[in-house]
Amino acid sequence: MSVEEIVEKIVSSKKYQSLYKKTVERVVRDCLKKYPEREVEKRARNLLHQIWGVFYPTRPDFRKLLKILETDIKNGKDIREAVLPILKLHASTRERIPILKDFYQRIFEVTGQPKTILDLACGLNPLTYLWLPEGIDYYGFDIDREQAQFLKSVFKLLRVNRVKIGLGDVFVDRSPRADVVFLLKILPLIRQQQRTLDLEILEKQKAEYLVVSFP
Repeated sequence: MSVEEIVEKIVSSKKYQSLYKKTVERVVRDCLKKYPEREVEKRARNLLHQIWGVFYPTRPDFRKLLKILETDIKNGKDIREAVLPILKLHASTRERIPILKDFYQRIFEVTGQPKTILDLACGLNPLTYLWLPEGIDYYGFDIDREQAQFLKSVFKLLRVNRVKIGLGDVFVDRSPRADVVFLLKILPLIRQQQRTLDLEILEKQKAEYLVVSFP
């Protein structure tokens, strides 16, 4: 079975249909180098789950979430309060909620307030833009197409035009320049895929400051 056939088989499945195709292809090619061909699809699916699927214990219904958020806003609910239940759905952002009030303040005490932030493997973290000072341009990239579309819809609903969301893979895509780059809990995932590339990926970022966190 060719790389293309394995990739198509994976992305046509319900679980992985939202994944960035470049990422699936990269993982499949890496697995082909390490395992017998008969094991590649299974190994690739397992790795994709480890680097992506585990962050959502239960896959959210993004359409339903958007409707709930829209109703909350129409009813005058505080925007931050309306967003908090959504942040709790993703394992990474859920852990930061208790420190969210001071999270950016403490970072900017070191970096100064940036004009641009790049958030790689962002998950739902772009929603914490609501806790940032005004006047910052924020770029979030991840490998989840459905999640990216949801975030775009949220910021369109909120009439926030300084946040840009797109698909991106740190292994294969070039990162735009930014004052500060967030790599929140991403290094262990990089090492899980390519043990020797974490430092290389850090070094290629075009930024004065890198903000790195670990689980």
